[in-house]
Amino acid sequence: MKLQSPDGQLIINIEESETGIILLYEYQRKSFLKCSLGGFDTTEGKIGEHLKLRSIERVSSRENYNLYSGKSSKAIASYNQIILHCQDRMGSRCLMDIVLRAYNEGLAFCYSFPQSENHELHIINENNYYTPIPSDLTLWPMYLDSFTTNYEEIYQKQSISELLPERLIAMPLLIQNEELGFAITEASLIDYAGSYLKWDAEAKSIYSTLSHSSDDLIAVRKTGSFQTPWRVVVTGNHAGKLIESNLLYHLSTPSKVANAQDWIKPGKYAWDWWSNAVVKQEGISGGMNTDTIKYYIDFASSFNLEYMLIDAGWYGKHDDIKANIIMAIPELNLPEVIEYAKEKNIGILLWLNWRCVKRQMHEAFPIYKQWGIKGIKMDYMDRDDQEMVRFYVKVTELAADNCLLVNMHGAHKPSGVSRTYPNLLTYEGVRGNEYNKWSYTKPSHHVTIPYTRMLAGPMDFTPGAFRNVSAERHKSVWEKPMAIGTRCSQLAMYVVYESALQSLCDHPDAYNGQEGSDFLKIVPTSWDETIFLKGEVGQYIVLARKKGKQWFIGGMTNEEERFVEIDLSVLGGKLFNYILYKDIPESKVNQERLHVEKGTNLSGPSFMIWMAPGGGMAGVLNDMESH
Repeated sequence: MKLQSPDGQLIINIEESETGIILLYEYQRKSFLKCSLGGFDTTEGKIGEHLKLRSIERVSSRENYNLYSGKSSKAIASYNQIILHCQDRMGSRCLMDIVLRAYNEGLAFCYSFPQSENHELHIINENNYYTPIPSDLTLWPMYLDSFTTNYEEIYQKQSISELLPERLIAMPLLIQNEELGFAITEASLIDYAGSYLKWDAEAKSIYSTLSHSSDDLIAVRKTGSFQTPWRVVVTGNHAGKLIESNLLYHLSTPSKVANAQDWIKPGKYAWDWWSNAVVKQEGISGGMNTDTIKYYIDFASSFNLEYMLIDAGWYGKHDDIKANIIMAIPELNLPEVIEYAKEKNIGILLWLNWRCVKRQMHEAFPIYKQWGIKGIKMDYMDRDDQEMVRFYVKVTELAADNCLLVNMHGAHKPSGVSRTYPNLLTYEGVRGNEYNKWSYTKPSHHVTIPYTRMLAGPMDFTPGAFRNVSAERHKSVWEKPMAIGTRCSQLAMYVVYESALQSLCDHPDAYNGQEGSDFLKIVPTSWDETIFLKGEVGQYIVLARKKGKQWFIGGMTNEEERFVEIDLSVLGGKLFNYILYKDIPESKVNQERLHVEKGTNLSGPSFMIWMAPGGGMAGVLNDMESH
């Protein structure tokens, strides 16, 4: 029995054995992954380890839907599906459905339990075993020490034989060779524990494990009928093609947010925290106070930004879990700041410690709406056990009821839930620019995370560092931090990194009159279309993203300088007026230097760019036919 994608490129071969159901995944007629479904460990014993089929059910579907933010404004979800109605061979009364779907972008399955309403099932673990088949595969694991994690470690490049046994591996796990790239992850994580992977060296298999709190071996408690999150393998002929995929959104529930189009507005924000609220204007002391925040609001207005994020410290110490999140510190006249921002057409976003949110959100969120606050940034969760996953949903739902946008920091990975709750605009869950305050991030990391972490969804790296230096000159400082790489690489991040909320992380005077700052005034944060142009994981990347009649291009390289030839024919073969922000030879010495090239009649089939070590390029192409 088999299931194939609408275009016939992907196939799931379904085998029924004495030990259960085995899935053999093929891409372009070549097997690349075996998935053995090992059932569930529960407090009632093993369930679903030895399954037999009772019946099957097939269906095909095509759905067109709109997205309020992200890599495209419209999506087409076309798939073929089989439901395997199963029963345990060992005499258990447990009935289980396995739902399999094949899309052109990848393959997925989930479990569905048609239980009685009064039966509570306690799941200890869900046992799925993934065995990669080609011998020449490269894997990109991010190892974690425990389930208490913010997903901010570094991705490693390894062969299968180099994988570390029994270490937690975060999803998505990218696996690739010269013929294909695929990533193992999950979709629609709503009321369940987050899933991780481990390597079994003896069985030569990657197996799943569910997050749970340290004092409770039970990972999931479910009453009545339920469905697990989708177990997803995003697939394409190159790792970069996976970036274009909306598969996790396809597998998620449609929007539950009323009138979303009327108030959900992606955009860029000014930010006081990264630079330590520096102000160079005489008479303003800097720090968390009314004058400083108004100064940042003035900057946001002058740079055509949508928001001002007032970060930790506005209501008290960041780690005070008993603080009152509807009472600003005396130095900050919040009503005056909100009114001032409103006059400048700037929305206010507020940072919040999640423990304070848990205690006070039912009181605070309606008040925020009354004040005119546009959104929240919730921080420090660092977990994805079932209780915390449920909390994310509760916060996002209550925020939606009060027309508040949500940015999750100290967060677990996305899983497509932003389709269900489109006010959930972005997540952190990545080692971002903040690390430059106490450590650093390397250019090789910058060109790895688009192929790995970003496959899960939006990624708030917080770009915009304008003190750009080489690795040799970099120093970790808390106030006015610096970043490794050229200024053009920071500009490129606004195109390469997907996040419907994007920071200008530096202080206002770091941008005023600086080379490249005008690009920050025009680059969008949400897109109509995304195309991977060229790249290799950990080496370099070039993406094109479309907004209206404009194409924006972003390119970044690792520590190696390189020439890259870009094929423009995929953009429709049109003529463009263009502005390009490019590294120059001097960028190798002074990473803040760049050249702005303007021209007309740029057309295909290709053009060449050069990027300095740790460098990049950014540009905007205006369709001449639309002018």
